Amino acid sequence: MSDSSGVSSRVEAGFLSFDSMSLLEASSAVRSLSNTDGFSYVVTPNIDHMARLVEKNNSELRAIYSNADLILCDSRILQKIIKFARGADCQVVTGSDLTAHLFSRELNGNDSVMIIGGEEPLINDLRRLYPELQITHHNPSMGFIRKPQEVAELVSKIESVNPAFLFLAVGSPQQEVLSNALKKAKLNGVGLCIGASILFLVGEERRAPEWMRSLSLEWLFRMSQDPKRLVKRYLNNFSSLYSIWKSVSSKNANLKNQSV
Repeated sequence: MSDSSGVSSRVEAGFLSFDSMSLLEASSAVRSLSNTDGFSYVVTPNIDHMARLVEKNNSELRAIYSNADLILCDSRILQKIIKFARGADCQVVTGSDLTAHLFSRELNGNDSVMIIGGEEPLINDLRRLYPELQITHHNPSMGFIRKPQEVAELVSKIESVNPAFLFLAVGSPQQEVLSNALKKAKLNGVGLCIGASILFLVGEERRAPEWMRSLSLEWLFRMSQDPKRLVKRYLNNFSSLYSIWKSVSSKNANLKNQSV
């Protein structure tokens, strides 16, 4: 992004260039993107995302992340890897913090807001928290990204709303793949890949205490809340740390603007 969007610096990290900025700067950058012509999207890579990108060596998915208009570091562990590998300081702005800030401080009744993903009761809880917002919602089917007809219908539905703020809560990498596809749609505004952020926002799932976050232990808290689902994932992530470090250390040019 350009300096006018509030970006303080770009941090090169192998195939990705992170936008290092504060939460307030990120919120301002998202607002700026919502007012530009054409569709923009925001990704927030964490260790889980990076493990998927480096272990599968998926050049198409890497390009989707690299082509995002705003790339924010979502992990203090990833922040430390970047510092160790590149000697660069990269500020952390998690997708959950950014989503909470946007809903609490940035969005208003004049903004068109659409959410893709999440059950209707969850979105109704969100509407009760923010009654001033007009929120349009659609929840696609499980595995929709592998169903071309459903993806085409979903893109048409989003085009008909043309929201200034589109929150994609369908999990990674589905939300990032969809965001990239929307670049070719007749849309303005900005899309944010937010994963489970709305669950945290309405209190359905708990965030780790601040002291655990500051010690890079949020993963441990989340794993303790849902061990059946997360133990295997986090073990895989830890086994990928060396591969992530090697990728971040790479001097190869990133993949931004590569066609996907």
